[in-house]
Amino acid sequence: MKRSELKAVLKPLVKQCVKEVLLEEGVLSNVVAEVAKGLSPVLTESRRTPPENNLKQHQLVEEQRQQVEQEKHQQLKEQKIKMLNATGFGNEIFEGVTPLSAGGAPGAAPAAGALAGTDPQDAGVDISGIMALGGRNWKDLV
Repeated sequence: MKRSELKAVLKPLVKQCVKEVLLEEGVLSNVVAEVAKGLSPVLTESRRTPPENNLKQHQLVEEQRQQVEQEKHQQLKEQKIKMLNATGFGNEIFEGVTPLSAGGAPGAAPAAGALAGTDPQDAGVDISGIMALGGRNWKDLV
């Protein structure tokens, strides 16, 4: 018997035997399970209560942060007061100032528009009762 003839006879037999062992006896599923276990790290959950020392340290850091923030706010406030006093305006820059009735550059043409020349303090016309005038007959009125 030649080597090629032996190979032709044995190859299907070995293939069938390996197939039976792997699939029917569950060896393949065990191999896959073992490989999966080896690939994934083991995770364990542990709950630790924070030590009091760590909690106290966190509180100290938070207090220091608040103190620094208050100091910055106070410095900003002092700087603002210094600038206002230096300009001669006092505490309130816009105290007693009313809006202009018409703006624009001096000598320029007056502004054009629907409300040009109208006082900004003017309340205008009350139109809250206009719907009551027409009632339900708006289709007829239009």
